[in-house]
Amino acid sequence: MLALLLFAVLLLALGAGESWISPWAPADELERRILFELRLPRLLTAFAVGGLLALAGCWFQVLLGNPLAEPYVLGVAGSASAGAVAALMVAPASAGAMSLGAFAGAWIGIAAVLLFARLGPGRMLLAGVVLAAFWSAVLALLLALLPGEGLLRAFGWMMGDLASGHLPPTLLLLVWLAALAAGLLLARSLDLLLLGERHAEALGVEVAPLRRKLLLLASATTALAVTAAGTIGFVGLVVPHLLRLLFGALHRTLLPAAAIGGGLLLLLADTMARTVIAPAELPVGVLTAILGVPLFLWLLLRRAG
Repeated sequence: MLALLLFAVLLLALGAGESWISPWAPADELERRILFELRLPRLLTAFAVGGLLALAGCWFQVLLGNPLAEPYVLGVAGSASAGAVAALMVAPASAGAMSLGAFAGAWIGIAAVLLFARLGPGRMLLAGVVLAAFWSAVLALLLALLPGEGLLRAFGWMMGDLASGHLPPTLLLLVWLAALAAGLLLARSLDLLLLGERHAEALGVEVAPLRRKLLLLASATTALAVTAAGTIGFVGLVVPHLLRLLFGALHRTLLPAAAIGGGLLLLLADTMARTVIAPAELPVGVLTAILGVPLFLWLLLRRAG
């Protein structure tokens, strides 16, 4: 069902833009280049990034035992943003400087969180919240020092930017596939971990190594997603909740559904971002929040009822 929906949304998103172009019959060479050299790579990037964020959300919610956990909960987004802005200050003319800085910053944030991984999920979550506040302060300081001409670019990236990514879509899709495969290999252990650490250990799960694997896997996918598209919120929080209601909590079903569903949500948000006020664009991260907040509140009310 999700695969069919993905195909339909991909065709719609490919044709939509400042002007509609038929995906199956472009009128001339210019339209063909717009479709397959401009729009399609961006759509594939959106799909891969959305899927990676949704997968990371599933893993963080199991890892931390908290249904409100999401990919940015441990401060990875803040450290990535600080790295991106720092790189922009050092090399404002370099096209890939922000992406390299974001990737380096994300891994610095991950390394900081790993120091607290052995303390258990509760204290690790607390450490992540404090580290997120620290990275926010560092980011505010860097923005205050950033020359005026770089502020607009920095804020655009921080609100989600699929237009100027420097990672090839094929690389992102390969990582998406590898992350999904790794998640499916751990699916049974994740299901058992939902029962609690003692029950999981009694059933043969090595909990401590599993938690380290989950932390590295979820953090690495988040780092790559932030590097490719900036900070895009609510995908990793809303999609796992919605798909658990539709398909259940077993991870052999939930993880493939999240990998596709997260991509679908970001494809729809990006299509709206490109078309609502065309030829101008809205920040895609703002649209995911506008779509995600009402949906999440509806899920809360439905569960409360």
